Amino acid sequence: MSQPQGYDDGTRKVCKLKKSLYGLKQAPRQWFHKFQQFINKVKFKQSTSDPSGSDPDEVKTVINLLQNEFEMSKSAPATEFLGIRLVFTPTEMKLDQEEYIDKMLKRFNMSDCKPCSTPLEPKCTSADFANSELFEGPFRELIGSLLYLAVTTRPDILFSVNCLSQLQEKPTVAAWTGLKRILRYLKGTKKFKLVYKKLHNPNFNIDVYVDADWASDTIDRKSVSGYVLMFCNCPILWCCKKQNCISISSTEAEITALSKSLQDLLYYKNVINEISCINSIFVYEDNQSAIKSVTNENVCGRLKHLDVKLKFMRETLINHCISMKYVCTENQIADLFTKNLSKCKLYKLLCFCSVCMLD
Repeated sequence: MSQPQGYDDGTRKVCKLKKSLYGLKQAPRQWFHKFQQFINKVKFKQSTSDPSGSDPDEVKTVINLLQNEFEMSKSAPATEFLGIRLVFTPTEMKLDQEEYIDKMLKRFNMSDCKPCSTPLEPKCTSADFANSELFEGPFRELIGSLLYLAVTTRPDILFSVNCLSQLQEKPTVAAWTGLKRILRYLKGTKKFKLVYKKLHNPNFNIDVYVDADWASDTIDRKSVSGYVLMFCNCPILWCCKKQNCISISSTEAEITALSKSLQDLLYYKNVINEISCINSIFVYEDNQSAIKSVTNENVCGRLKHLDVKLKFMRETLINHCISMKYVCTENQIADLFTKNLSKCKLYKLLCFCSVCMLD
């Protein structure tokens, strides 16, 4: 390492470390290896899918083992982590970022703004914000703050933020107004909480809701994939992403979204399988043509260029006992991540997604 401040002898010599030093970039990795060696020594088995894990029944035993090996202290139960407030009860865990939202409103001078009922106007796209004079200001800073909120506890703003983030290279005044509208929506919904409820039966199910909005953006005509992975009726992953290639039909856009969702599903299935037994896995899609294309061995001529994706999905469904089901558009939770919704539908789907207003 470089000579520390106050001990520099004026030469270009560096110090050779005899052991890992707190504060260096490699220190967390060195600690992980040290902890891994110890935890394996006391007969813990490490997850191969995700090297972590805990069991409340073993907390006291583990703490005693750790105290015998390392200098440590036991703190109170966690109430906050990276701007996320944690509230534990015997039957549920609630996550919210009310304080984070208040700080963000203050930072961008929106503390006294008037709340609104939706993040953006229904059915609007990034093209609606592109034709305006250029904006000079903290556009990227606000996008980053909103994206963190969207991927942690507020799936309801993910599509809207994603929509406006596409204008970061040339932000416009209209796009900035759109971001401020999202802040107004957050002020009125800052008490929204993501709720994870305790299970009262051992039936562990995974449900994946997948959707795509075909070519709605008139600038580049690329579709948007959106999906949410629910474990025991609680969301553990949600995604909104513009597709890399232009789809020439709504069926093709849906198949592209399905393919990406199955890739993520396989990882989470492996993680969950190591800690519990999964009863069933269902993938819900609201496009009948896409369902038939995936489940039917015969590929129609207009989808031959998707042959690799279709074969991957068929193999995945068979090998991992995954079933595809049709869901009506009104109950398609993934609509949250493919379009800006009206207030009525937005709040309805948020209830399905375990996001609600609680005292």
